[in-house]
Amino acid sequence: MDAYDKLMEIVTMSVLPQTDNLREILTIIVNEEEAELLCKLSQQPFQEPLERIASKVKMEVGECEAMLETLADKGMVFARNKDGKKKYARLPMFPGWAELQLMKGGYDQKSKKMAELFHAYQHEGFSEKSLRMINEPVMRTIVVGKEVPAGQTVQPYENVRELILSKKQKGLTTCFCRHEKELIGEGCGRPKDVCMTLGPFADYLIERGYAKRATDEEMLDALDRAEEAGLVHICDNIAEKINFVCNCCGCCCGILSSVNDYDIPGVVANSDYIVKHDEDACSNCGDCVERCQLRALKMEDDELAVDLKRCIGCGSCMRACEYDALSLERRPDDDIVKPHNTYMEMGVAVAQSIAKANRGK
Repeated sequence: MDAYDKLMEIVTMSVLPQTDNLREILTIIVNEEEAELLCKLSQQPFQEPLERIASKVKMEVGECEAMLETLADKGMVFARNKDGKKKYARLPMFPGWAELQLMKGGYDQKSKKMAELFHAYQHEGFSEKSLRMINEPVMRTIVVGKEVPAGQTVQPYENVRELILSKKQKGLTTCFCRHEKELIGEGCGRPKDVCMTLGPFADYLIERGYAKRATDEEMLDALDRAEEAGLVHICDNIAEKINFVCNCCGCCCGILSSVNDYDIPGVVANSDYIVKHDEDACSNCGDCVERCQLRALKMEDDELAVDLKRCIGCGSCMRACEYDALSLERRPDDDIVKPHNTYMEMGVAVAQSIAKANRGK
């Protein structure tokens, strides 16, 4: 077993398959020595000081720092300088280093090759079996704020605008999924420059050239354009200190398209709301069907049919309805899945879910 085999075993977490396409992706990004170092790093959010890493891997501090900085530039390692101390951690694959490989929005031959490889690996990796093994969603839906019913008490983690404006560090970047699809000739034409990064992770991406720093006005403009295009707001499944807000479509997004292909809505945590259909007010025009990214709405015998099991509560469909026939209502308390308090808490829950699934093989 060489360094790439070891690295594949680590990044797939014994859930996603270790394939030739994944190996080629890794060989393009890192050399064998870098792969060896990646195998010995803790995964984000478990950051370690530079000196400790150097001691652990038996390297001179300067040599170790240089390699870690190179890996950070390549989008494989999270790097943070806090209070004059440098800390590093290996980024997870999804969401993580995989998306970063196309987030610079390049159209060069390397980008096109990576797009082809990631597209092929998505069909190998996001299999129904693999997705069902991860019984702990790492992403959750945020409802379109304008569509929350009047008088409802909205939790801070439910308000996408509040989440964005509460962060000092914020940036905009290219949607990996729609850019990948465009590079292989299957783009949907929806905006790509609306994916958002927040907090210390935004600083990291901006410093390494993966995102551009943005003002509050620029972030809210991107949010409005995403909502106008019918995209779904998805973020880390934590209550505070989120790293990203993706604006996703069901045709390009690796997760949402897999949910559609395999009918596994639970891969993404629902918002606290669910669609309500007023049949008397509905004209059955079908405009809302095109806006639904999860196929929860469809026309049957010229009448609108709603599949509540597929509704993730994004609220996007309501913007297409001229007759106020669609609204959102809060889910019953027993059906609401609260986000984790911290990134570390979520990471532990995901690891436990995977370990349980592996024991049951």
